[in-house]
Amino acid sequence: MKKTLLVLVVALLLVPAGLFASLFNLSLGATAQYTGVFDASQVEEFDWEQLADVANYGFGADVRVKVLFAEVGVSALYSQGVVNDETLYSLSGLVTGGLSLDLLGLVRVGLGMGPRVNALFDDAGNGYIWSGQDLITADTDLAALFMDAPMTYRATADIKLGNILVGLNYTVDSFGFTFNNMNTLLLAPDLANGRIGASVLFTLF
Repeated sequence: MKKTLLVLVVALLLVPAGLFASLFNLSLGATAQYTGVFDASQVEEFDWEQLADVANYGFGADVRVKVLFAEVGVSALYSQGVVNDETLYSLSGLVTGGLSLDLLGLVRVGLGMGPRVNALFDDAGNGYIWSGQDLITADTDLAALFMDAPMTYRATADIKLGNILVGLNYTVDSFGFTFNNMNTLLLAPDLANGRIGASVLFTLF
């Protein structure tokens, strides 16, 4: 009798735990992004050999919180490149909100949109916003920087290997839609300047 009662109690405890796991997911991991342009509308012209060179990648962190079909993602990326014969280092942060769907329990696909804040740094330690025109100082208005950040799309497709997500992502800015400039004509994705990447995440619960 006691054994039966114990089994029943354990089963009752597992039911809400299983429901919670299916309703809420927190995944943490790493991401790598090809720093060159990947035009999703001109895939046949892309030089796929460039993806084999580690020097062509930026690296960072990827965090995703999924509640039912809604997902909030946060990604941060560090990369470097040469602009006008000068080596510049980029720190980029993207916060997205959107939808995420599990298909047959094997694949998870998602699409989100949010502001992407980016800063460039040179070898002297000087920081610049966006194109390198505005110097970052103690007087820089970070709130204004966020409000002027371009809305960016991020699509993800991952294979579920138990608690591990392994997959590809595609990030592309809009044509200039921001919180300060909500011109819907600028909402379209600028596919000619998209970026492709890959992520590996561990789902904690």
